[in-house]
Amino acid sequence: EGGLMRDMFTNKITTPKHWYMLMMPTAYTVEELRYDVVVGADTEVEPSYDPKCELISNGCEPVKVISAERLVDESRGPAVGLEIADALDGKMGMNVISPEARNCIWRELIVNKKGLKTFIDREGFSEDSYSFSYEHLAEMLVELDRLIYKYDNFPWDAKPTAQALVNILKEHRSLISSELAAGSYRKMKTRSSSTVPERFEGIE
Repeated sequence: EGGLMRDMFTNKITTPKHWYMLMMPTAYTVEELRYDVVVGADTEVEPSYDPKCELISNGCEPVKVISAERLVDESRGPAVGLEIADALDGKMGMNVISPEARNCIWRELIVNKKGLKTFIDREGFSEDSYSFSYEHLAEMLVELDRLIYKYDNFPWDAKPTAQALVNILKEHRSLISSELAAGSYRKMKTRSSSTVPERFEGIE
């Protein structure tokens, strides 16, 4: 949306004051960041944009939407790597390796582990070590449905980047739906106040 300032909790267009507060989440409690508290429920807000977007040649418009999970996938990763290279090739200050060597670079970095560590190389807990409650997964579906509907319709349906995002979101939605259908979730436990960070007290 070109750097349009929105409240991350309600998705409402917000004021610069509120937006800058949201950019420093550890400085405020959830209650202090609430839209109704800072902006006001009935306030008419004039759209504002991130001033940093003025420093970017094409503004805050994504050039490419990439899935990190697909990038490290052995079957789909090489194609994603080529997309990244194509997006960077020819840009000022970018010295991209020749096209015939790009698949080799992806294989050396991702498969043969000759580059910096990625999120798949982390030690300790694996992705399967974490679980979500039914309520959490259901809320994820609500948010995914909202985003898919938004970016799959006018005016976003004509933008390749928006459609790439929709494709990724639909894949995530399918995975979460499968987890719900299979009963792969944990029961919600009531947390005591001693186990909840002070800034999140009262939020479930």
